[in-house]
Amino acid sequence: MKDLIIGASTNYDWSKLKYWINSINQSGFEGEKVLILMNCDADTVKKVIDSGFKIIAFNQDESGNLSHQSNLPIHVERFIHIYNHLSKLDYRYVITTDVKDVIFQKNPIDYIEKVIGDKDLIFASESMLYADEPWGNQNLLETYGSFVHERFKENEIYNVGVLAGRAEQMKDLAMNIFGAAMGKPIPICDQSTFNFLISMHPYTKSSHYLSSEDAWAAQLGTTVDPSKIDKFGPLLLEPSPKIEGDMVVTSQGEPFTIVHQYDRVPEWKNLIEAKYG
Repeated sequence: MKDLIIGASTNYDWSKLKYWINSINQSGFEGEKVLILMNCDADTVKKVIDSGFKIIAFNQDESGNLSHQSNLPIHVERFIHIYNHLSKLDYRYVITTDVKDVIFQKNPIDYIEKVIGDKDLIFASESMLYADEPWGNQNLLETYGSFVHERFKENEIYNVGVLAGRAEQMKDLAMNIFGAAMGKPIPICDQSTFNFLISMHPYTKSSHYLSSEDAWAAQLGTTVDPSKIDKFGPLLLEPSPKIEGDMVVTSQGEPFTIVHQYDRVPEWKNLIEAKYG
């Protein structure tokens, strides 16, 4: 049974997509690779396909350009398209990540096979509590109001931009996130609804909640971003990642499988883009 990496993008050209795509191709991943393309020029479409990726598209003109009009932010809409894709095909493990600011340093299947055990899903910590992270804290409050916010603000934040697990459970999680986001007072609420869901059963019994030091996924927006680290550093629940050569590693020198938000750290961004460009 095949494994899958799937992502979604809108209004990105090859200059934005190539790092994600090239890193996957260099990682040793041998499963199916799918990119949901909502608004994209024909040249980029060709380069994505030539790189070995299947595309999910909606409207294509005579020149090959793709377009898709929607009132939903892609952060939320992507999950219904992921759900639809997983409903049609059988996979073993599925990884879905953000696209513009994510790279794969290693084959994610090697890590999943090592740690999954009797669990179904794998989540990646941002190494902070909601109450200590201003954007997330406000996002939680605006999504759910003061009653829920007061009860959940001391929870550790897990990032919705890097998700992995068994295919059937990933399919249901995608629908749960999408459904939970509908009707909320703010449009971008995938992170808050995801964290709300996974703080309760059945997820708490069926999922791995991995720390940064577990070397699965680095969330650099909270743990390294130089514009925030002076304030966030004392509030982090674990040590910050570091870089050795062109590899992002844990404080103990273990290379991460996935690196997220690398564009928040200018010096690291230059090294990573040189490697995967």
